[in-house]
Amino acid sequence: MLRPTVDLGVTRHGLVRRRDFMKTLGGAGAAAGTLSLGWHDMLLASAESLRKRGKSMILLWMDGGPSQYDTFNPKIGSQYQGPARAISTAVPGVVFADFWPQMASEMGRLAVIRSMLSSEAEHDRAITLVRTGYPPTVAVRYPTFGSIVAMKREAEEIDLPSFVRIGKPRIATRDVDSGVLGTRYSSFNIDRAGTLPPNVRPSAPADVLRRRLALTSQLDSQFAVAGGADEVARKSDVYQRTSRFVLSPRLNTFNLDEEPDSLRDAYGRSDFGQGCLLARRLVEQGVSFVEVISTGGRNDAGWDTHGNGFRDQPHLCAEADSACATLLRDLADRGKLDDTLVVWMGEFGRTPRIKPDGGRDHYPKGWLTVMAGGGVSGGQVIGATDFDGVDVVDRPISVQDLCVSFCRVLGINPRDEYHTTDARPIKLVDGGEVIPELFS
Repeated sequence: MLRPTVDLGVTRHGLVRRRDFMKTLGGAGAAAGTLSLGWHDMLLASAESLRKRGKSMILLWMDGGPSQYDTFNPKIGSQYQGPARAISTAVPGVVFADFWPQMASEMGRLAVIRSMLSSEAEHDRAITLVRTGYPPTVAVRYPTFGSIVAMKREAEEIDLPSFVRIGKPRIATRDVDSGVLGTRYSSFNIDRAGTLPPNVRPSAPADVLRRRLALTSQLDSQFAVAGGADEVARKSDVYQRTSRFVLSPRLNTFNLDEEPDSLRDAYGRSDFGQGCLLARRLVEQGVSFVEVISTGGRNDAGWDTHGNGFRDQPHLCAEADSACATLLRDLADRGKLDDTLVVWMGEFGRTPRIKPDGGRDHYPKGWLTVMAGGGVSGGQVIGATDFDGVDVVDRPISVQDLCVSFCRVLGINPRDEYHTTDARPIKLVDGGEVIPELFS
């Protein structure tokens, strides 16, 4: 019969606390003179102070590039406007397209940036730039911003993933993942809010699973002392995080049936609407970064309205309007909006020129970002484009400026570094400055 040579301090859940595992292996390794453990202790120590601030971020991703003319920067009277009309908002003098009546009523909470400028007008490259803060290159797979947040804000005491993505991108090959940070900081993906992936809940009863995990830990400890500490450490990290998640009572966070029908209806029964509701539930539980993807549910084009834009924009906007506005109100009602940065954006805007069928092509000049919560000053518009929406004429904002400002809200130093597999140091954000208007 195998007997463990090390007391691992197994918890009542059949799990080994990482600090206990480290302490035990460290002592054994000192005796054996063979151990070299690669835990990210410095990052965890830094993350502790950040978690006390309790800030989270919800990214509402309009996949395909939303039209500024049909959302939050209508150009009434311009030859390029199209059929959308302007409506007043809660802030005098600020108008939105009439597809957004609920968001218009929330303008007092919003900071609308109308002067975003970037250099990429092709989906793959633009998505990489906007989501990572870096232009695409074959040399480095830059991580998406959610993975950066997961790295800086991971918490041992929180048994849910730090980074959750709700919904699927329209085209998977255009997606940006954790890149050089690896699977440890990948997103946990929910294709449809309210439905967990089939492999999450354990196939064995919880008590059986805990006994199996305890036995595995005992066997691994022997292998570690015998010289396999690095391999055991890597495996233990995965097992620890995964087992804590699948055995967590907080898995019920993903169950939307606990919410009243009236609230679910207010968000909208679309995938995006229910995804926004789930995002609220997740940040309440301490998840640091949640992404909710909007593709419209009408066709495979999403917000990429090259064709039939006049037909599809009202549907896309109406679905997002109720979901986004209800999310802001719900967070505020629960006292969570000050601790949660909500960001609405896509990879670029749409051209002034209108195609014969009402579509518009890609346009990386004068596109939009909307922010609320997290300490951001609402009730304001930052930047402007000209009468026709062709050029930025006031306060151009870069993608790097935006990313640095996200870091400001989340308490992350944008000049901190991570390293590639060949030890090349990469800044979280290279360049850019905080947008001071957001915090005035």
